[in-house]
Amino acid sequence: MRNGTFTKVGILGLLLATVLAGGCSDSGSMTGSATGRVRMTMGGPVAAAGAVSAATLSDDDGRRIDAAVITLSSILARNLDGELVDVSVDLPMDVDLIALLQGRTVELPTGSLPVGSYDQLVIVIRSLHVTLSDGTVIDVTPPGGGWTAIVRAEPFDVVEGQVTTVHLRFRPERAFRFIEGHLEFTPEFDCVVDDHD
Repeated sequence: MRNGTFTKVGILGLLLATVLAGGCSDSGSMTGSATGRVRMTMGGPVAAAGAVSAATLSDDDGRRIDAAVITLSSILARNLDGELVDVSVDLPMDVDLIALLQGRTVELPTGSLPVGSYDQLVIVIRSLHVTLSDGTVIDVTPPGGGWTAIVRAEPFDVVEGQVTTVHLRFRPERAFRFIEGHLEFTPEFDCVVDDHD
């Protein structure tokens, strides 16, 4: 009888230890899946001088770019292990790059990233629709699945329950070029990350 009681107690103890171990394991995975919010804005360069040169085409006709609307299809972030992680954000979204050069700032949908440290963003653009000053409309075909702009950043942390704010600034210097009668597009951005809100 006593041995039977010890056996039952032993089995109950083993079951309890198994449940506790499972609970610890689950809590570890919960920590691994924790996320922080990421707020992103997109604007033009700090110095507006580049706006004029970017909006004027070197096609000998004196035409300007009145609108250059890109469609953002996705944004990724590289963690310090070198892995690219999708920023969970509600895209696609259209942004007029010329409006950015004229001083407008666009708020992108707030997204999220797994908790961790990151040092690079990848902006994926799937289309470009351009309107010139003489009314000409040009749809520029991207290479492959779209243009990718690799944006280096000072390492920043995404923290659970806090908001990380990322400011993307469009660099116009080499963005638009006419080559043999075709408009070429090379998107480049700078990045500044604020402290957590």
